[in-house]
Amino acid sequence: MKACRLIYKSVATAEVVSNQTIRDLATRAAKANSENGITGLLILTGNVFVQVLEGPSKAVNQLYCNIVGDKRHRQVELVSFEAMARPCFAEWSMRLVDFYDLPKAARDFMTLKYSHKEGSVELPEEPHELFSLLLDARAVCASMSAGEAG
Repeated sequence: MKACRLIYKSVATAEVVSNQTIRDLATRAAKANSENGITGLLILTGNVFVQVLEGPSKAVNQLYCNIVGDKRHRQVELVSFEAMARPCFAEWSMRLVDFYDLPKAARDFMTLKYSHKEGSVELPEEPHELFSLLLDARAVCASMSAGEAG
């Protein structure tokens, strides 16, 4: 397998959930991912992350191993890992979408389509539904300027 797509979800530890910490993390991840040919999207809803990583299988696997060992996450769960013919998130070496920070129209769209509780979109359990959420987040980002979506 030359290229793959990996999706995981996790719960953020308390020190990660601040906006500045998450933005700093995404900036560092974007630089490292770019150097390794990895692209992706990181969503934060409440204190739960879901991330899709795409790129060379060896690099994506190594990054996932690092993520699993990172103390800023707990309950890391591999959702899917598959060979990929073409990337779906090639626009970004790492794009952060904090659902809390989305403009009202984008938040309304996401909460109409997906379950939500106390203002946070709840992540679907089924892998295909979670991938749909990631694609919807990509579409929301594509319709906004870079500064609007986290």
